[in-house]
Amino acid sequence: MDQSVEEKWQKRWAESHVFEPDMDSARKKFMITVPWPYTNGPLHVGHGRTYTLADIIARYKRMTGYNVLFPMAFHQSGTPILAFSERIRLNDEKTIRQYRENLSEYEEPENIDAIIESFKKPENIAAYFSERIVKDFTSLGYSMDWTRRFTSADPFYQDFVVWQFNRLHDKGLIKSGRYPVLYSIDDQNAVGEDDISDGDIDKVTIEEYTAVIFKGTEYSLVAASLRPETIFGITNLWISPSGDYVLVEMDGEKFAVSREASEKLALQHDDVTVIGSIRNSQILSQEFTAPISGRKLKVYQAEFVDPDNGTGVVYSVPGHAVWDFVAMKEYSLDVDPVTIIDVPSDPGITVQSLVSQAGISGVSDSDLIKEATQKLYKEEFYSGKLNGYNGKYSGMTVQQARDSIRDDLFAQKLGFIFYETSRHATTRAGSKVVVSVMKDQWFIDYSVPWWKKLSHELVGRMFYYPEFYRNAMNDAIDWLRERPCARRRGIGTRLPFNREWVIESLSDSTIYPAVYTNSTQLREIFRLLGRIPEEIMDFIYGSGDRSSLSGFDVAVQDLAREARRSLEYWYGVDIRLTAHPHLSNHLSFYVMNHAALFPENLQPRGLIISGLVISNGAKISKSKGNAISLLRISHRYSADLYRLFVAVNADIASTLDWNEDEIQAVRKKYETFLALVSNRQHDAGFISTQIESWFESRFNQHLEEYFQGMEKFDLRGAIISIFYEVMNDIRYVEQRGGNTGYAISRILDRWIQALAPVIPHTCEELWESMGREGFVSTTIMEKDNPGPVDQEILSAEKYLQKVIQDIRDIIKATSIDPATIEISVCGSEMRKLALMLGENRVSEATPRLKPFIGDYMKNKRNIDTSVSGEAAILRESLTYLEKTFQCQVNITENSPVPGKKIAWPGRPVITLKPSS
Repeated sequence: MDQSVEEKWQKRWAESHVFEPDMDSARKKFMITVPWPYTNGPLHVGHGRTYTLADIIARYKRMTGYNVLFPMAFHQSGTPILAFSERIRLNDEKTIRQYRENLSEYEEPENIDAIIESFKKPENIAAYFSERIVKDFTSLGYSMDWTRRFTSADPFYQDFVVWQFNRLHDKGLIKSGRYPVLYSIDDQNAVGEDDISDGDIDKVTIEEYTAVIFKGTEYSLVAASLRPETIFGITNLWISPSGDYVLVEMDGEKFAVSREASEKLALQHDDVTVIGSIRNSQILSQEFTAPISGRKLKVYQAEFVDPDNGTGVVYSVPGHAVWDFVAMKEYSLDVDPVTIIDVPSDPGITVQSLVSQAGISGVSDSDLIKEATQKLYKEEFYSGKLNGYNGKYSGMTVQQARDSIRDDLFAQKLGFIFYETSRHATTRAGSKVVVSVMKDQWFIDYSVPWWKKLSHELVGRMFYYPEFYRNAMNDAIDWLRERPCARRRGIGTRLPFNREWVIESLSDSTIYPAVYTNSTQLREIFRLLGRIPEEIMDFIYGSGDRSSLSGFDVAVQDLAREARRSLEYWYGVDIRLTAHPHLSNHLSFYVMNHAALFPENLQPRGLIISGLVISNGAKISKSKGNAISLLRISHRYSADLYRLFVAVNADIASTLDWNEDEIQAVRKKYETFLALVSNRQHDAGFISTQIESWFESRFNQHLEEYFQGMEKFDLRGAIISIFYEVMNDIRYVEQRGGNTGYAISRILDRWIQALAPVIPHTCEELWESMGREGFVSTTIMEKDNPGPVDQEILSAEKYLQKVIQDIRDIIKATSIDPATIEISVCGSEMRKLALMLGENRVSEATPRLKPFIGDYMKNKRNIDTSVSGEAAILRESLTYLEKTFQCQVNITENSPVPGKKIAWPGRPVITLKPSS
């Protein structure tokens, strides 16, 4: 569809306010929400999938009689916008280059420098991209109600967050103390998933290591490990040949660690001082003592040691670590591996056997080594026991020994806790992310048992699509523990009970959909009072006790009552649609905060979890050049083509691959559709034949499948049925010699309606060209009455196609080029016998028919008594049959003769007569 046509309908929808719901409507309400977008840059094709699926559902619900609220707001909290703005103020070339590229999507070149200059104020970044996202969403035909729009930086919304946190605090769910958090070194601030590059799809978690101290004569080495139970198997220590190592002093002791580790130690422990650099050769020249075992150890260099992982020092256990074993062999070290763990359930699983089985030849086989390592660690952790080489720990399971040895190391001051990220990570602005232990850190305690119980009960009441995500949500809730909820800096709401802290960007966006229901009233109350007092918030979102409004003037009371009425009408959210990476944070916080703060009638009712989007099999990212913006999509492909592609190329739960070949395939189908409906003229006096009647019944059947699919949120199945399969049927009508124009005209109104949620601009244009009044988007489809289905006509056409296929199979098998085809159909006598035998009434068969019972038993799988009038069906389609096979076709009724081929119901006798 031409872009100007799409823009025409977008303008008309906006001018007519057709997507702004009326709370006084007699229709049943339906509220659907999606993640509010972060406003530090443009959105791309991957983001658009979620919003497109939600819009299709919202439009469908409107057109099946619901009063639909599909709102949108913008997330501006956190550190990314602030960090980008600071980098622009510092003239950081990488950041300016990134924003120049972003702005080139929207602006003329001569305007870009001035806009980037304005981005030195972070609020200008947020405001600019908020407006552009509105335009992008509009360009894709999203039927959002923009009258309720707000941002997380709006003062009235921040008053709502203050109310939320005060209530959580009142319930004892917000606490403070020392706590490890993900931390941006450059920003000197805690960060969350939303702040980290790819944090939503490639999680970064905090891992707790045991830092083991290896005493030396002048200083000690510290190696961080996840497997302290292997301490008796240590044969040597590794450092990186390219690493930069330093001496640090901590708790009165000197340790050698990588420079990167020294920065992490300083963020996790008090009084850590860097004394100075130390050369690798100095470390390599000394011996160190393994704790507990007392074994003397040498230090070697290995390329696989990462100075920026752990402490930059690794202890070697070649008897139980594949990396160490392979390196020992490759570097020809004079080291004897020690076996300290036995696996009784599988004695054959050893490092040596795994290396041999995997064909690992050296440390360069990193993928094979990782795979073998995972297998070994899993078997040893769940089934392993420490053997007699382990002193007092002998006989313990690996799980028992891990805790026991760790406790002893800490008690003897030969170890301490060291935190590390699960992968290398940076913020969206490029700052390195590590783990810091924050003093007096505020966190939400998601581990409280009564809260988990309420949350599991809510999960049990909710609808999930796909259903398997219900268990995943319960698992996520079980997994949640303390969660940092505030930072020292960033954009957002001040913590009400300690204003030196700012509430972080995930914690201020857990129950925000409640504000969609009444943002206009909240905004006005804030305008009148300059703030929204707790008493008003409690009335609107809490008890609803009108006595709490007594101290306010009538105008404020009226607004508060209207806000409460709107909340009670719309809330809870009927469907929230988002991608599965949000399950462990956004969605689990969403469920748990609602369970804690709202009564059952205002809690969420359903979740739809979608898969991700890739491009040509690869992850979407700017560095790969495949992050196509939503604006470019509408310009390059058209909104309706994109929407159709999203709807049909993968079901909601699956990964969607955005690639040019598939896009062009969908484009061809879309253009075929336009050609079919544009050439629908027919003679007004045309009289319908069987094939046109067949088509109408088939369409009604597809329409029923469409409604069934949409009601179950199987959007792909529904659209394939009503779009692709209906077009296939039109082509079949054409092949059968039917009048396609007449056939289409019989169903066109209902076809356009059914497709309107998916390709709305196209359908509005067609609706208008048909002379229909108003918008097709506001018409109501009769989902409970898709139209009559004539099963007899459908069966007849199915029978005809079966006969045609049988003829083709015989031609292929015999290689006969027929001059004549004889089709001998079942007569009434044999039909009666088939019905009798099908009902197991063998004794009623006459003596004349009994000889044919054996033939019936032999062929009964292919006998179909549901079809009647076979001869009439074939004779009516005689022209089509002769055209199909380019020969004469004769239709006769079979008279059964013992020893001859017998025609049964649905199984005629077919004879090919070649030309002489």
